[in-house]
Order: sequence, then structure tokens, then C-alpha cells
Amino acid sequence: MSNDSVRIRSAIVEAAHSLDQAQAIGTQSPGFTYVPPTHARALDFEVTLVEGMRGAGKSFWWSRLASAEHRSFIHDGFPEAKLPEKLEIRQGFGTGASTAQYPDAEQLIDLVDEFRPRSIWRAVIANHAGFPGPVSKLSTWKQRVQWVQSNAEEYALELAAADARLEKSQSKLLVLFDALDRLADDWQHIRPLAKGLLQVALDMRSTRNIRCKVYVRPDMLEDEEIVSFPDFVKLNAAKASLRWQRADLYALLYQCLGNASKGAEEFKKLARDYVGNKTARSASSYWVLPTALRVDEELQERLFERVAGKAMGSSTKRGKPYTWLVNHLQDGREQVSPRSFFAALNTAANSASSDDELPITYRGIQRGVQDASTIRVDEIKEDYPWVTTLMSPLRGNLTVPCDFGDLASIWKREGTLLQLETSIRRQGSAAKLPPQHLEQGPSGVVIDLESLGMLNRLDGKRIQMPDVYRVAFGLGRRGGVKPLK
Repeated sequence: MSNDSVRIRSAIVEAAHSLDQAQAIGTQSPGFTYVPPTHARALDFEVTLVEGMRGAGKSFWWSRLASAEHRSFIHDGFPEAKLPEKLEIRQGFGTGASTAQYPDAEQLIDLVDEFRPRSIWRAVIANHAGFPGPVSKLSTWKQRVQWVQSNAEEYALELAAADARLEKSQSKLLVLFDALDRLADDWQHIRPLAKGLLQVALDMRSTRNIRCKVYVRPDMLEDEEIVSFPDFVKLNAAKASLRWQRADLYALLYQCLGNASKGAEEFKKLARDYVGNKTARSASSYWVLPTALRVDEELQERLFERVAGKAMGSSTKRGKPYTWLVNHLQDGREQVSPRSFFAALNTAANSASSDDELPITYRGIQRGVQDASTIRVDEIKEDYPWVTTLMSPLRGNLTVPCDFGDLASIWKREGTLLQLETSIRRQGSAAKLPPQHLEQGPSGVVIDLESLGMLNRLDGKRIQMPDVYRVAFGLGRRGGVKPLK
């Protein structure tokens, strides 16, 4: 095996590990940042609501936008993102920042039991907007929230004054909110806090220069207890979605490989074989992916053949690595998260042997899909605990595609829906995002599983489960990736 392959393999591992870390401030190389064309709108100052599935990049953008170095790279390397020149970024909630910036989950539980949720988030805005006067002298979040709730008129005047100061300096203030499912330990507290946050985010749109950007999962926007307030429809209609097309995933990979600490030069040498020297550098000297490799899937595939080969076996009858990998990581809504994509590539790179001529092999990619499936299933179980109850009796007992009756008969035999109803009833309002159509029986929970992308219909009839879920849940499929036992 050549040294070039070894170094490119190392670059793949570095990229995978780097992108799976979520600090309050981006500490990885700015060169590992890529802005897909459809994500440029999500970075727009005027877009308040940004929706994305688990692993789609919500926390990534939350941390990268908070870093001046990363914003500079985005501004220079991806001008289509249209980041304002004078933009002040603050973090209003997330994971990893200090409580000087916002109350943590423990503090929020205490605060929401005593104050209105909107008052809590208004206090966070007041803190980041630099309100002078009495509130600036308060040292605890409880004191700040108390002041906000007791001084509504003065708060409005201070907000207008802060807006005017920003206008005078031709600046913008953007406050970022992420990890809404971690606002508290239970959904009795999460729901009112999330609702109050969305209401305040909408309120800020009445100013000229202060905006909130709220990163949220799709399921939370379907929870009536969170979104049932006047004018939510205005926020929702203007939201941006973090969706990844196949070309976007490979563009992200190539952007990272071209800036890795090892293997970057070797990879860029391969890239030049297809695009020549049509590369650009940002002002901070990081390599920026050529436009052709961002959007031209034929070029992308030819380059990936140099990394992973041309076939998923002895011939292309079993598929080509470029398309096979993404196809087997898609959920039922044809979405793939970068986290799943890079998890699979990380396994493929780490499982390669010294005898392999290429950085990764088709066998490594197959193992990578199995590992990515395990990660994705663990995530879905964490977000929707009731999924475990539905899937457990199917392990080893169902092969897809199947008829609806095959699925329903297993649940009936095992008393699955009765178990689920009993569990949810016992939890009461603390139940975490329960299925919305449980009262309709098996057909209802199938609707809920379809809405999560876990199931889809073939020709509107037979039920299929995408490999990204099927493998780790232990369902069979003729000729497919082997399920985990």
C-alpha cells in the first residue's frame, strides 16, 4: 500500500473525529467547515428558526458561528452565506458554555417553577444586549429574571435603546439557541421553556438589529404544547432546514480532506487530476473546495473511486461505493446526517489493513454502515424511548419488505401496544414525545414511525425499513447488509 493511501486514510479519521465534537466554540480547523448551498439560508441573520434532524449540524453551526475565526473563513470562502460584516454573536443556550452566558438546565428548572418562561429568555437577551442601569448590576439569573418580569415597560425601553445603539454602530446582534431537548430533565419543564423561547424569538423580530437563531429538531415543531401560540405560523413558514444532498456530503468530506493535518497534500493532488488548479484560498489561507467538486456528482464519484474503488465487490452489479454508501444511510425521508456518513467512513478507514491498496475498501464501507446504524438507532431510542417497545419484538422475527399484517400480528401476539399505552399512561405529562397516533392502533404507530423516517412504503403498500435503522434493530432483508444480532 502506498504512503499516499495511508495518509489519506488518516485524513478521513481526523475529519470524522473532528466533526463529531460539539464544543461551545469551534476549536477545530476552520478549514473543516463547508457550507452546502441549501445551508446558506440557515446562516442568514434574518432566519430565526433552523430545523434539522439529529446529526444534521445544528450544534455544529451553533459553535462555529460563535467563533470569529470560523465566521471569517465562512465570510471569505462561502460569500453566499451573506454573513454581515459587523455581526456580534452570543450564545443564549446550548451545551458547553458557562452559566455567565445563560442559565443551565438546573437553574432553568428552578426559574420556570417561579417565573414566566418568556421572562427567563428576555433576561438572557437583556444580558447579551448589554442593558445598562439596574439590571446590569444584578449578579444572579434569578435576580435578572425577577427584574425583567417586574419591569416590563422599562425592559421595552432598554431593548429599544439597545437596538438604537446597534443601528448607530451599523452592527447586528445574533443570539444562538441550541439543544432545546436539554433545557431540563423532563418534558414537563422542557415544553414551557421551549415555547417561551420561540415566543421571545418572535418578539425580537420587531427590532431592526437583534435576532435569535433557534436550532430545533422537527419533532419539537410538531408538539402542540410547544407551538400553540399566536403567530407561530410566521416563524415556521420562514424556517430554514438543514438537509444534506449526496453532493453536499461528499463536498464536506473533500473540504475536510483538503485541510487535514495529514493527507491534505496527497488528497489535493488527486483532486487536481480532475479539476486542475481551480482552487481558491480564503484570506486565512485554508483550502477551499473548488466549485466543480461541490456540485458535479460525476466528478465527485470519479474522485471517490480513487479513495474507495469502483465497485462494492468484484463488479458494479452490487453497486458503486459513491452511491451505495449514501443509499444505505438514508432514512425513510431520504435524509442522511453527516454524523452517520462520517461514522461509516471512520469505521471503513479504521478497519482497512496494510495490504489494502486504497484508503478504504468496500468491505470497510459495509462494516461502516453497520456501525452507523447502531449510532443512529441509539439516537432514535434516546429521543423517542417508545420506539424500543415497538422494535424489540420484531428483532429476528421480521424480514422487510413486508405486509402491514405481518407487522401488526407480531405486535398483537406480544401485546406490544398495550405495554406502550400502559407505560405512557404511567409517565403522564412527563412522557417524552410519545407517538401521536397511538389511539389508532398498529396503523397509527406505523404513521408515527413513517414520520420519523424509520419506515416507508413501497408503491404505497408494502412496508420497508431503511438499512440505517434495519441493521441495528435486527430485521432481515434478502440480499441486504446483514442485521446485527
